[in-house]
Amino acid sequence: MQYFFTTRLGNTRFEMADGSLLCKDVPIARTGAQVYDESELPGIEGDEDGEIVVTRDADEVFRPETLASFEGMAFTLGHPKDMVNPGNWKDYAHGHIQNVRRGTGYQSDLMLGDIHIKTSEAIQKVTDGLEQISMGYDAEYQQQGPGKARQHTIIGNHCAGVPNGRAGIRCSIGDSTFMTTKNQGWLGRLKRAIKTNDADTLAELVENAPSELVEPPLDMARALNITINPAQPFPPNKELGGLTTDEDGEGGAQTNSELEAKVDALTLLVQQLINPTSTATVDSDDPEEKEEKARATTDAAYHQGVVARAELILPGVKLPEGGKLAAFKRSTMDAAFKTPEGQSLLTPLVGASPDFAKMPKATLDAVFVSASEIAKARNSAPATASRASFYDSSNKNSPAALNKAFAAHWNK
Repeated sequence: MQYFFTTRLGNTRFEMADGSLLCKDVPIARTGAQVYDESELPGIEGDEDGEIVVTRDADEVFRPETLASFEGMAFTLGHPKDMVNPGNWKDYAHGHIQNVRRGTGYQSDLMLGDIHIKTSEAIQKVTDGLEQISMGYDAEYQQQGPGKARQHTIIGNHCAGVPNGRAGIRCSIGDSTFMTTKNQGWLGRLKRAIKTNDADTLAELVENAPSELVEPPLDMARALNITINPAQPFPPNKELGGLTTDEDGEGGAQTNSELEAKVDALTLLVQQLINPTSTATVDSDDPEEKEEKARATTDAAYHQGVVARAELILPGVKLPEGGKLAAFKRSTMDAAFKTPEGQSLLTPLVGASPDFAKMPKATLDAVFVSASEIAKARNSAPATASRASFYDSSNKNSPAALNKAFAAHWNK
């Protein structure tokens, strides 16, 4: 479709003769999965988070009736309380969409349209950064399982400009920089992008993580040296610092699952030490490793940051000399998931049965950063009555456990 314009404002934005704004070739909808709250879809059962992953396939999105139903529909600022109709159109409409069609090539999974924005209010909003798109429509939903549903019989009603669209950053007007959101919103969008395997949104979120999550840089000591004077050993019995040593107690006793998890982690470490180049099943030509190597070369702090974050996720893990960073991230999270602490840390982000070896790079990076920040926050949280005391008798750092360790060392 041809248009007459007076000023080109960007690759896809044009000022028209009447001063209105034309945004061409805008992705307004896509195939794939999107996340809904179960309150939005009555009659559809949600998952344990009360959310539903709704899948829409190409046959439904590009159905001729669906494409035609969006032609000429109103462009709104946010979703109106009611569907747009002749009675409220003048209250909500700030323009319209036209030339609705299916994209081609790498955009073949997208519905494209040209948005003609007519009001000065909406033009200013878009200029200021309101650029993501969310479509308003009627549709039918079919339950596919707990927390899963299929969408069909889609009939369009309006096209809304929103701060954070359900379809992610691929459905946006473009020609604008990414707008960071509050920490809570960023983590929520991250979780949804992981659920729907939205690699583009994941990459953008990782690249533009809120400053609260990445600054200041991790302040971690490289080593902790403890010097013990054998002339002044710990008292063998009774008290230490006013606390009972419980010499005959179980001390640092651990469950079988905890021991097995630690054995798995030690096995991984031994394998890395024996063969540093085999941190994972990738070779030197792997594009992931090339990307990591390039980042580590141009940013000296990046390499150190990856190692520090891995230590937060799996305490004690080390990157062997010559180890590959992308493979190190995968092996660290895989080993951590086998521990009770690591499983509780990672499950909210990746679900109950993750496959770290096959996880897309963007997803891997997002989960790695998020898990380390959550672990960092947990480590920094003050002790409460609901948490075990640092000197609990079952803790490996308890006086009893320390006394046993020191006695074993000096009695060799």
